[in-house]
Amino acid sequence: MNRIGILVFALLLTTLQLLQAEKIDKRNFAIDTYYPNPNEIRLAEQRARKYWEKHAASFGSNQVYLAVETSKIFPGEVQSLYPKLIYSETTGSFFAHGIDQQTYSDLQLRGIMIFDVRTSHFVSNRGFISVDTPPRGSLARYDTYIARYIGTGNWG
Repeated sequence: MNRIGILVFALLLTTLQLLQAEKIDKRNFAIDTYYPNPNEIRLAEQRARKYWEKHAASFGSNQVYLAVETSKIFPGEVQSLYPKLIYSETTGSFFAHGIDQQTYSDLQLRGIMIFDVRTSHFVSNRGFISVDTPPRGSLARYDTYIARYIGTGNWG
């Protein structure tokens, strides 16, 4: 009976750890890349630093990247937009409205950059264009990066 109790306790402990593990949305939220202007980069970097100063303790030491919204992107700025929307893993909100492919009036494109909390700078001057975004505070994939999405960083 004692062995069974120890086995049950070990299984319960393992299960609780798995339940507490944070889930990562592994769909790629990037439909394309873009290069924001230096002012957009500077402002977004400041917001990311302020956010990280305030919230670093909440996420522990293994947090590396933050996905920060830098700017709004106009559909006319993206070449071959429709094929990118069709083949994306995360453009459901666009197609859910039944919008005609010739009009993008309701399409919300966001420029997202990846902020490295270890260096307090963006990983590059290249950003990603995203249609749908994960819930704020959650982990998601942007190309090869797994990052915590913080939107503009002006919350919480």
